[in-house]
Amino acid sequence: MSWVPISKKETALWNEKLKNADAVFNQFPYYIANEYNSFLAKSCFIKYVWQEQEVAYAAIIEIGLYPAKMGIIEGGPVLLTNDADVGAIISNLKKFAAKSGYTHLQIRPPINSPAVSIIETDNDFEKKVYFPYHIKENSELNIYNKPEKELLAGFKMQCRRKIVLAGRVGFEYKKAGEKELVDIKNLFNEVSNSKGYGFLPFKIYEAIHKEGRKYNLCDWYTAYLNNELVNAVFIVKDSQSFYHFTSALRVTNYHPNESPPAKLHFFAMQDSFYNDNKAYYNISYGGSNSLVRFKELFNPVEVEKPPYYTYVIKRRTLKWLSGFSKNYAARFRSIIKSMDKLFRK
Repeated sequence: MSWVPISKKETALWNEKLKNADAVFNQFPYYIANEYNSFLAKSCFIKYVWQEQEVAYAAIIEIGLYPAKMGIIEGGPVLLTNDADVGAIISNLKKFAAKSGYTHLQIRPPINSPAVSIIETDNDFEKKVYFPYHIKENSELNIYNKPEKELLAGFKMQCRRKIVLAGRVGFEYKKAGEKELVDIKNLFNEVSNSKGYGFLPFKIYEAIHKEGRKYNLCDWYTAYLNNELVNAVFIVKDSQSFYHFTSALRVTNYHPNESPPAKLHFFAMQDSFYNDNKAYYNISYGGSNSLVRFKELFNPVEVEKPPYYTYVIKRRTLKWLSGFSKNYAARFRSIIKSMDKLFRK
């Protein structure tokens, strides 16, 4: 009865296994192994075995180097059976973290997971985030699967109008194949250079896409005008949903009211609900003020995620690390991202 590492050969199989579990995309190997794949940030995968049965699973982001290495579980652990002993799973997870030499283990359990109440009442966990201050969105913005007419009726009038007006322009909406990736990369580079948007290195998107496509777990959705790519949305998938991971837009040769993003997201939602039978479309929380206003046009339901909990193992080391301010940590991450970008460009 313990957590054991999953071999590299077996790891890819979990992209299929997790489709049958209530697992969020942050836990799928195709995603986590490619976003966190640098000198100071890697991923590892473990499973909890009891009586030769796989009872739970977790993807861990490992940041730093020994003796200052931390483990982060975003949206896990994933429970694979209804009768799992969650208390034992969490207790043994702490033992695994200590054995792995982590300074601390930071966990955000899945929404509505029994693990939330177990961790909440465990005095070993603090409801606090330490250096390097790894924080993702605190909420989801979900649009739920409904019949198409009902889905459209749920959008704000301005959103429906944008979809209609964009439909009068000669945009071509389609899922991208390998040959369109060059167009998408050029669009992202153009938007990044002209607007200063902080996209991840495009090699990360390419790696996630290459691996995820093998399991129908991600897609690029695109809008072309006169054979020129003007809008691209990258969707990553999990067992229940499509998630809007990133997007880029070029404004050219059309009126702002005829802009394609609303119709392109609607196109992706149709694929999500009526082809992949997903329960909801997560348009993603946050962004610039204009992006937030755009997302609100779809009348999404905000679903709050559980807080982060931290199990401290090496308190002295962590106390020293915590001397770094959040501003310094942000600069540190910026330096690491810049170095990473040089190698992944």
